[in-house]
Amino acid sequence: MDETQKNILLQMNKISKAMLKAKEELNKSVVYQRKGVLDQAVITLEKNPNSNLTLFGIKNTGEIGIEMATKLENEVGYFFHTIDKMSERGRAIDIDLINPLTGRVMTGSSSGGCVNILKGINDLAIGTDGGGSVLAPAISTSLFSIMAKGMGLKGNSIKSSTDNIKFTPGIGVISHNYNMCKKALNALVDKNHNINSNRKIRVLVPKKNSIILPNGNDMREDLEGVINLIKEYVEIVEKDFTGLEDRHSSISFCNKMFDEEDIDIILSVEGPIDLYGLGDSVLGTWGEVGSKIQNDSGKYLLKIANMINATAVSIPTSELGMGVLIMAKEGLENGEIAIELGDKIRRLYDRPELYNRYFIEDYKSKSLDFI
Repeated sequence: MDETQKNILLQMNKISKAMLKAKEELNKSVVYQRKGVLDQAVITLEKNPNSNLTLFGIKNTGEIGIEMATKLENEVGYFFHTIDKMSERGRAIDIDLINPLTGRVMTGSSSGGCVNILKGINDLAIGTDGGGSVLAPAISTSLFSIMAKGMGLKGNSIKSSTDNIKFTPGIGVISHNYNMCKKALNALVDKNHNINSNRKIRVLVPKKNSIILPNGNDMREDLEGVINLIKEYVEIVEKDFTGLEDRHSSISFCNKMFDEEDIDIILSVEGPIDLYGLGDSVLGTWGEVGSKIQNDSGKYLLKIANMINATAVSIPTSELGMGVLIMAKEGLENGEIAIELGDKIRRLYDRPELYNRYFIEDYKSKSLDFI
């Protein structure tokens, strides 16, 4: 059997197993499954037998138009497979689903999209983000994400957060593969724009001891590897991040940095997401106990990226449920700078080989059941 024949078998095996798993997850993480992907796969492999096939799901919300599925399906080998569950009323946790990686309650609200990637149903998910609903579930499952509100990718409605902040949802992509996120974004966003390579990028990072993460680590110390990687070609600016757990304070702080101090990029470390606590406002309103649970969720600037019209990239680190957040102020060029920075930073971190084998490449394993 030559390499082309092996690829056809591998791709059809992947599609077949993904469809079987999607059927098992109907009314759980999957709201609707398109069975036509099997025929689409056959037609594509007949024309391009060496293709790698990519399945994607879309969050079950009217904020995402069908034209986005059409744009993605115009990419060779990209198939619209499922409509993915969102948490009830857009809650920041989804009490109906379990995070397949951590075994804890799933982070919302783009919960089904991430679960379906880890279950091998899809490679890519399109979700919406009000107060971290793309970025937080992606980090909690060690997936990559790009929330591109700052590049014009957004819904149409005006909504109100649980703490009475008005916003329009941003739209983002989530995947186990950073290049898949970039390719999807290129299909969804008109990016006919060149980066001014002569401009010195100003990157804001926290001072030491200004934020201690729920696992006891200093956020700044966790960023040292990133800072060492990029400091030769960007200008690093330090500020005190104390108190930025509070959403109103962080919105005011970040807007001031972008508008008055010419900061291009803000870096933070987020997490561990929903492991030491649960970042959910419904819980947080219940006195000291609820407030402590919410404050230990590991959610910081990801909660406000959409609300300040930023573009934000999340890169999973080698620690469970943790990620580097790269947040750029509104604009196509700034968004592209954040995505380019993400491409460099992702190379710092390796996810455990067992994660890849168990979740991402599980379709390659053979399960010869007795019955």
